[in-house]
Amino acid sequence: MNESDDIFTARGSVLIAGAIIDGSTVDIAIDETGMIAGIGKDAKKTIDADIVIDGSDRLAVPGLVNTHTHAAMTLLRGYADDMILQDWLSQKIWPLEAHLTGDDVYAGTRLACLEMIKSGTVAFNDMYFFMDRAA
Repeated sequence: MNESDDIFTARGSVLIAGAIIDGSTVDIAIDETGMIAGIGKDAKKTIDADIVIDGSDRLAVPGLVNTHTHAAMTLLRGYADDMILQDWLSQKIWPLEAHLTGDDVYAGTRLACLEMIKSGTVAFNDMYFFMDRAA
C-alpha cells in the first residue's frame, strides 16, 4: 500500500447516493480499499458506508485522462492570441520558452495539476522541457 492509498482508506467507505448514469438514478458504493463495490439501486446494500455523498442532480462520469500535455504552458495561456499556429510558435512561443527555467516549469506544472484535478483529470502524459522538474 502506498501513501495515496492511506489517504483514501483513512476516510473509509463511501456511498454516492442518487447519481445519474446513462439517464438512470443510481447509487455508487466504494469500499474501504477505494474499489467500486456496486453500482445500481441496491448498491447501498453492498457496504456500510462511512461517508455518504448526495449525488442527486449530479452526473457520474469516469475520470478524464489527458494523453498530450505541455502542462507548464499554462503560464503562457493568452500570450499572443489570434495568430496563425506556425507564426505563434516561431515568433512568440519558442523565443519565450528559450528563457524558461526548471523553476518556471515546476510552477506551471503545479498550476496545471490543480486545474486538471479541479476538472476531473486523474492522469496526464506530459512532454515538455525540464521533465525532472515537471515530475
